[in-house]
Amino acid sequence: MAEILRRHPQIVCSLAIIRDRNEFTTRSAIRATAIFTITRCPEAVARFSIDHRAFDRTTTRAEILDGIAKRIPADATVIARASRFPQHYLREVFAAGGPLPPADLQLLQRERSDLDIVQLECANSVLEEISAAYRIERAGPGSNILSRSRRAPDESQCVWAAFLCSQCSSHERIALATAWEAWRALERARPLPFGKA
Repeated sequence: MAEILRRHPQIVCSLAIIRDRNEFTTRSAIRATAIFTITRCPEAVARFSIDHRAFDRTTTRAEILDGIAKRIPADATVIARASRFPQHYLREVFAAGGPLPPADLQLLQRERSDLDIVQLECANSVLEEISAAYRIERAGPGSNILSRSRRAPDESQCVWAAFLCSQCSSHERIALATAWEAWRALERARPLPFGKA
């Protein structure tokens, strides 16, 4: 069976939302976000940028998602890992007779109907392989919230690399990955701002 590959969209935003607990558990709070934006352009294959924000528990979900919605370019394709339900979660919700609460991506789609949101079903083992292949430093299993929040930009890039490897032709994959590696090398070479050493 032939695999169906799609052309890499003009603007892709790979979104990582870091929570202190699973999205569907009580008192779960968003603690960091990273939006890795890839814009196709004829002069340089693509331009890359990263928007990384951290939050304390007092910032509401609505405020954070509103901020994300404002920072994503018009008509972008947003990719993110699909939300995972905790064990027995669906049984408890249906037993209580209530509807499923909306996920972060559903709320984002409600606010920005121009976005094409793609949820990737991606196992941790796959992301670990991708992070090893591209030397991306992800937060390891069992990492604390501070470490996971700091690594949100790496997580968003890893999710995009998974999208690139699974959805795009080898020609596009090679061209975009090469441009991305060059961008990453430049980012690593930048001096740290004063006070962040």
